[in-house]
Amino acid sequence: MLKASLNAHARLFCAAVLVLSFTGLRQTAAMAPCPSQKELLAKAKVVVEARVRSLSISPSGLTAADDNFPKQLVRADLEIKKVIKGKFAEKEAIVYGVPFPPGPITELASMALIYGYEGHDTFEWELKQVDMGSGLAWFRINDCIYYNFPELDAGPR
Repeated sequence: MLKASLNAHARLFCAAVLVLSFTGLRQTAAMAPCPSQKELLAKAKVVVEARVRSLSISPSGLTAADDNFPKQLVRADLEIKKVIKGKFAEKEAIVYGVPFPPGPITELASMALIYGYEGHDTFEWELKQVDMGSGLAWFRINDCIYYNFPELDAGPR
């Protein structure tokens, strides 16, 4: 009985994350451009140095009457190396979003590809929590958040 209840809660949580990700996309896409990274850092409550342990882009499973509704969901599993600003006790975080602006999807994908390349695979990331009520919350990719990725020299030598 307890296992079935936990599975139902987990499914509800995942569905809520997906719906909120896509709902937030339409509102964000219509907003003014994001402030500068300097301004975002000043307003950020929690900023961490992290690595992308894994990144996946897969069908969300949601159906919508609008054919333009995003069908893919991005999930990035972050390994927290240290807290730069604020308080965050966990050693990992999962962030969700869609592969559309705002949000540094390309940069996250690049960082996932070089995971394990010590000294080059860490970046700064604001963990901006979105509360869903009932004690549930998640971290969102598609928002005006602070991030700072290392410059990667991919050109010929």
